[in-house]
Amino acid sequence: MMKKYALFGLIMVLAVSIAAVGCGSKKTTHIVTPTATQVVSTPTSEATEEPTATQETNEAVTATSLDFTIEYVLEGQGTFTYQYRARNIGTNDLDFRVDMSAPQMNAIYILKGSTHQGWVYSGGQWFEFTTMYQNWDEFWDAWYESFEDYHDALVEDWTGVEGWTYTVPGVGTVTYTNVDINPSLPDSVFQPD
Repeated sequence: MMKKYALFGLIMVLAVSIAAVGCGSKKTTHIVTPTATQVVSTPTSEATEEPTATQETNEAVTATSLDFTIEYVLEGQGTFTYQYRARNIGTNDLDFRVDMSAPQMNAIYILKGSTHQGWVYSGGQWFEFTTMYQNWDEFWDAWYESFEDYHDALVEDWTGVEGWTYTVPGVGTVTYTNVDINPSLPDSVFQPD
């Protein structure tokens, strides 16, 4: 059954802050940044239809790369969609990318644990994380925590059901779609476009 999760160390709605970035121009860009805000709750499994397991063993447990989409419906706040792509899972060279779509904002975060580089795409521009943040470890920890929370849910409870949904009482629902185990993710996925 579901275990207690530190609900997505990164809940974008609760963690939005505005940062002004001037990369050689006077233009101000709004950047979504994570905080350590956590909501602890016990999710309950609530599928929209009677789910049928599509795998005998959970392949997410041993995956070294993943590509999956999360649709997070936060009560009273709207729908937030995150596409997570990660490679080198379980190593110190973990690289991951989060493409986020939320009401009135879109952003992309790329973090390369292999080289300690990171980029943020917002307002139609790519920014190296060092232009907005001073500390790699803080930037990494905040975003890694959100990836780990979603990854842990896949590892602990997913049975291969497309559209797997669970509810966090009083907060909202989380639905996993397009889960691809061990996809080939080229270097270009983890570089600014």
